[in-house]
Amino acid sequence: MKDDIKVEHHPNSGIKAKVYAFEDFQRNLMAATSDPPPNKKPWLPFKSRLEFEVTQIALEAALNNDQTDQLIKICRQCAIGNDKFTFKNHKDIHRKWDAASQRVMGFTKEVISMTYEDKSWDFEVHYRDLWEWAADLLRDPCLFLHSTFDAQRLSKFDGENFVRFIDEPYTADAFWDLQVCIRAVPTMSCFQMSCLPVAIA
Repeated sequence: MKDDIKVEHHPNSGIKAKVYAFEDFQRNLMAATSDPPPNKKPWLPFKSRLEFEVTQIALEAALNNDQTDQLIKICRQCAIGNDKFTFKNHKDIHRKWDAASQRVMGFTKEVISMTYEDKSWDFEVHYRDLWEWAADLLRDPCLFLHSTFDAQRLSKFDGENFVRFIDEPYTADAFWDLQVCIRAVPTMSCFQMSCLPVAIA
């Protein structure tokens, strides 16, 4: 029918082409129909939500160590209910932030030295490895549902023919052609060759 959307996956994906009615077409069916399991304790590695929220306030308010110690002292005096407030000083908070930072890709520090007008200049640069950063995103159950690993070609029926259109990077020719390089390459080798593209909508 007119305005139907045809989705063709790259042959290497092994996924058959499918035609959708225009009103039924969705960009990512997996993301639309699947929900990641709820995280019952999103405040980990902090021992409770209360401790995380107090720590967040200290960070956002840019409290110094003495101010943080005073805030913790007040919280310990006022804490009631089921949550346990175990922080005793700012060092406990720093230890928890350090533990939390290990859960994602950290920054790498490099010093770049340049010479200008016979004088040496050192510039401290902090960066993240793009490959490791992408791997972090793919390990996130909420973001993984929006990731696309296989190239697609989309076409819209105009009443006589399917007319191709491009609306995302993975629907373009470059993405399609790039996937050809993994036709006979094992998955791990392909990752090492950086031949497998990933798009996150």
